[in-house]
Amino acid sequence: MISSFGPNATAYARRLGEMDAIIADPEFIGVAYREAVRRLELGQSFYGLVCIDDPRVSFGYRHGAEILAQLPDYDLRRTVMDELTSGKLLINGKPADTVWPLEPAFTHVSTEFLWLCDALLVRSFVEYARIAEWFASGGILRPLRPVERVLARTEIPVVARVRPERPCVIVWAPARPALHTALHVHGLAEFHGDLVCVTAGGPLPANTCARFLSPGDPELETALSVAAAVVCVEPTDPSDAVAFARLEYGVVAPRTSGANEFASDIVTWDALDPRFLFTAVAVAVTRPATLENEPSQPPPIPVHAGRPAFVNSADLPLVSIITPTYNRPDDLRKMLTCLAAQTYPNFESIVVNDGGLAVDDVVADFPFARLINKLQNAGGLRATLTGWENARGEYIGLLPDDDWLYPSHIDNLMNAMFRSGAKLAHAAGLLRYFERDKNGQWMTTGFNATTFCQTVIPSDALVSTTIGGHQALIHRSVYEEFGWYLLDNELADNEIHIRISHKYFYAYDDHITTEFRDHASGQGRKWDYPALLRLIYNDVHPVTNRPIIEQFRELTLKKMGERDPDKPPFTATVSIVQ
Repeated sequence: MISSFGPNATAYARRLGEMDAIIADPEFIGVAYREAVRRLELGQSFYGLVCIDDPRVSFGYRHGAEILAQLPDYDLRRTVMDELTSGKLLINGKPADTVWPLEPAFTHVSTEFLWLCDALLVRSFVEYARIAEWFASGGILRPLRPVERVLARTEIPVVARVRPERPCVIVWAPARPALHTALHVHGLAEFHGDLVCVTAGGPLPANTCARFLSPGDPELETALSVAAAVVCVEPTDPSDAVAFARLEYGVVAPRTSGANEFASDIVTWDALDPRFLFTAVAVAVTRPATLENEPSQPPPIPVHAGRPAFVNSADLPLVSIITPTYNRPDDLRKMLTCLAAQTYPNFESIVVNDGGLAVDDVVADFPFARLINKLQNAGGLRATLTGWENARGEYIGLLPDDDWLYPSHIDNLMNAMFRSGAKLAHAAGLLRYFERDKNGQWMTTGFNATTFCQTVIPSDALVSTTIGGHQALIHRSVYEEFGWYLLDNELADNEIHIRISHKYFYAYDDHITTEFRDHASGQGRKWDYPALLRLIYNDVHPVTNRPIIEQFRELTLKKMGERDPDKPPFTATVSIVQ
């Protein structure tokens, strides 16, 4: 099933076949993000696509008519368009090339959204390269998602071609307002022939020499029957250009569309450069395009590697998930529900009630769970030690009673260790933020898919790691070698990875399979992070002869000291407006 958000995304989705995907216009990226999280919680696999045009070309399409309308002299219009093409034209006192780039906040949220998806849909590899730049500039080390290239269906009229009596060129923009063809009309102002623009209507560009038709106009078939070339306007979607190539028209397409990936004799041009369009058309009318590379339709659901063939699925190792709990029976029940949905068949849950309200009835509803009751509250870390001492599994994981695992979590990490031979594996994690509404109910206020989406590099671990306990599964022998977590330091997750990472390699499944649920009653908002880290730095893991590491440690302490008390230790990167 395709979930689409925004008019352009919805229109594009209608032209795709059956597949599991989330497609969004830029203005709707927030709601698409929430849909992605919902599907992750259900254990569904899906593609992601953000319908965004090249920002440079998009700027020209949106503002070209306005700029040209202010310039009554044709030669002056050519000069000003040359300045726009180079990015030097002043827009409100600023060079155009400083105005049209995307806002960093948008690219960050879009990157996070695509990171939630199992694979990317792209309309061309040119688009994929542009998305790769988003990932490279995001300040976080993570690879791109797997990619599938997809062509949407088109509704190009198929007409009988006849010999033209004079040159005819069609500017094809059936989904765009007429004003978006202003640059094209200007570039072909000196074309001596019939110039027909097919648009969605609206006001016409000033100083136009073209005839404008709508997609359903009966005159369109006549124009197509004599046209030698078609100028496709869409700067990112190559499907119309490819469709015209199938019909052996001469085709001019923006180089940002990637249309020439499918037919090398399509004439590509810089869609912000009207001067070059005339030359491109002059070539295209003599050079019919022929389709060379028809892509296959991607599978309806992103394909995941399953369990390796060399692993006997009937004899899988036991995994123990340890959960400390204290006076949160409702949260505990919800958490055990996520364990019940795990696709890995051989695991146990060890619930350690740390001297709190009785939860025997809760645990009894989940056959895979065992309950250990402690008489007195001693803190969550000591409760996990009790769980470890009673665990029977070959692999050990932690799960606080107010956090969450997605259905494939244990399966993904076990398969990662089966394949790699590693004794540790971890997945990426999503931060979900809660606050109470006016009725006292918890509501989601934001997300963060950046902080807990990095692997462990041993040198970086000396400063800080962002791998929470429930992101990882660790072989029992590693704990037997290095010992359990520090029992008197709430940042024990940071410390234990300093010990382990300097001997063991961490296999990293880069899918988000865990959630940290940050809320006002959570302990993490009350910790004195600088003091806790300083104890680790100075008393447990001092460094010598590594001045750069010492500098990073001091910088980290300074940044943590600047945090507002009682606020989330890591800020939301996506805010939700209720």
